[in-house]
Amino acid sequence: MKAVHFGAGKIGRGFIGYLLAKSGYDLTFVDISEKLVDSIRRLGRYKVVTLGTEKREETVGPVGAVALNDRAALTAAVRDADLITLSIGANNLKSTGRVLQQALRERWRTSPERSLDVIACENALFATDMLKESVYEGAEPEFQAYLNKKVGFPNCAVDRIVPAAAAKGESPIDVAVEDFYEWDIERGKVHINGSIRGARYVENLAPYLKRKIFLLNGAHALIAYTGYRRKYRYVHEAIRDPEIRAAVKKFHEEAIAALSREYGMDRGELEQYAQKLVRRFENAYLQDELTRVGRDPVRKLSGNDRLVAPLRLCERYGLECGGIVFAVAAGFAYDYSGDPKAAEIQKKIAEQGIRKTVAQVTGLEEAGALVGRIAEQYAKLADKR
Repeated sequence: MKAVHFGAGKIGRGFIGYLLAKSGYDLTFVDISEKLVDSIRRLGRYKVVTLGTEKREETVGPVGAVALNDRAALTAAVRDADLITLSIGANNLKSTGRVLQQALRERWRTSPERSLDVIACENALFATDMLKESVYEGAEPEFQAYLNKKVGFPNCAVDRIVPAAAAKGESPIDVAVEDFYEWDIERGKVHINGSIRGARYVENLAPYLKRKIFLLNGAHALIAYTGYRRKYRYVHEAIRDPEIRAAVKKFHEEAIAALSREYGMDRGELEQYAQKLVRRFENAYLQDELTRVGRDPVRKLSGNDRLVAPLRLCERYGLECGGIVFAVAAGFAYDYSGDPKAAEIQKKIAEQGIRKTVAQVTGLEEAGALVGRIAEQYAKLADKR
């Protein structure tokens, strides 16, 4: 079995590529960085260093690599693949979908009867659906019929913290990861890749996906934005702050109430999951920088992402949401100058005010109560500067 993974960054190498290699796939990475591609080609293997109560090293390889702009090599890799996975950032799915469409056309021409699965492994809700829409866009009915018959597009939920810190003293493509991971995949949309080692196949992905996006990614963003304001550098430092820890607890309580109401999920199990997350945040070995976790607040504050999505659920069911409102306001107050998207939000606030900016970024009604509450909390945060 052959797998092609778009995105040879730390998530690609330390999580998805790691599991695919352990599952016996012949693995080829695709990346926009020719320097990274050259390193993978030259070295042919890398170490995954797991950081937990004890350090563990595993070697992944042999692996290959293809540059994204090498369309002939990319087309050949896609043509021969049994599985395509991606971890490229949700913002890049649309453009990559157009590239993938062209490669899949060649596969359609040369191997129309071979089945394939395509899975977008992103910190976003139903990312594969986003990719699929781009792959289908503008395509003729005959090509769409081929995709419908032979290409599976399962969504998934991915969970592994891979910090920016390098695996010190090793080769440039070695990667350090935490000692926890989850990969949940929609069973019903899988065509042929139903036994990836370490993955869990589920009938209804939505509860698993939103549990992870809300409780992990939402709380992670809250820690990043509040920790940055208090001059911390790392997640493990910020979560030790009593006020930040209390804010995370409140955020979790409200998000758990919303998840339980929406999906009938057991509150006790959700609370245990949240407690496990806090212990993961405390892992000092990860050296996970707040500016990495908080980057691109425009995406993180969008209407269907980790902060505003649970807020909408609370509003729908009339649930308390003050802790989530605080997290959203903290995102708008995040003014790290090294983050272009944070700077973009600050420019909008300066030019048109907080209410209009909140409405534009989140998609919430400008005159609505939620925007009013976010603006009020933002003002309190701004006063503390």
